[in-house]
Amino acid sequence: MKRLTMLLVAVMLGGCLGQNALFNKIQDWNVTASDEKFVNQGISFVFWWLPVYGLTLLGDIIIFNSVEFWTGENPISGQGARVTQRVKTVEDGLGNRAELTLREDGTVEVTEFRDGQTYHYLLVRSEGVVSVQGNSPSLAMQH
Repeated sequence: MKRLTMLLVAVMLGGCLGQNALFNKIQDWNVTASDEKFVNQGISFVFWWLPVYGLTLLGDIIIFNSVEFWTGENPISGQGARVTQRVKTVEDGLGNRAELTLREDGTVEVTEFRDGQTYHYLLVRSEGVVSVQGNSPSLAMQH
């Protein structure tokens, strides 16, 4: 019994931080349920009272965020864990591929594989503006 309790505590504590994808999915639906903001607000009150929102948050914290923490992917959103995923590979469907690596300083290191060539550059955000440092044929500015 003590082992089971320790396992449950470890799983629950591992899931506190996460996307809360189920709650966000329900809340996003609520925002678009009607064109009338008063109807949407009424739905929101009912969802708190019933407690749809409370149960979805509980499910996220105990189950889905824990799965996200331990596997690196949220089962509801299908996205990687935002906290643990440092490298993301993207493809454009034309055979071009890029690896994006989030660095500790907040910059994004990009390795782009295009037309048999490899390009390396950084995306740096400063005061709300993203600048490119390095050789990037994909992000060449057109004036």
